[in-house]
Amino acid sequence: MDYFYYILPIFIFANVTAFTPGPNNIILSTTAIKYGFYKTIPQIFGIFFGFLSMLTICLFGLGKIFLIYPSLFWVIKIISSIFLLYLAYKIFNSKSFTDSDNYKPITFFHVYFLQIINPKGVMVQITAASLFLQGTFTYQLEFFLIFICFAFSTITSGITWALIGHGLKKIIHDQNKIIVFNKFMAIALVSCIVLIII
Repeated sequence: MDYFYYILPIFIFANVTAFTPGPNNIILSTTAIKYGFYKTIPQIFGIFFGFLSMLTICLFGLGKIFLIYPSLFWVIKIISSIFLLYLAYKIFNSKSFTDSDNYKPITFFHVYFLQIINPKGVMVQITAASLFLQGTFTYQLEFFLIFICFAFSTITSGITWALIGHGLKKIIHDQNKIIVFNKFMAIALVSCIVLIII
């Protein structure tokens, strides 16, 4: 029963933070609606392994560097904002779902390394390490339980958001609707930037 009460808040926190809209989820949906679910698989795994790599670093205690040197977090915010603005620009100006000149699926490595400069992800990882490494159980067991909860939430949210995009691909066929959708997704990505900077 002690395990249940320890895991429950971690599980809820991991899923709420993973499923809420953010850069990763918008990228997955946009790719799926343009190219189908299959093309999002490298991105899903890039997010999965990238996020869990950063979580591991934070659980080992290196996340405290951001607490000691908060200016590093601003550097990450600026770099990620520039990258996301570039993506938003490309999506905004895309006129179709298969306009390869304007938008190509982001690779595994691009998405993997995006996790290093994703402020939402970094804050979630630092928070998880700070809140849930409590000393209730052994360090190794707590590390494992936190890791498993986030592994589950990261992969399921990635698949869910990609399936949402794939489902929309079957509904939206009209050129005008495609343009409106692309502009909406670009604006959503820009709104993430605003939330990152605040």
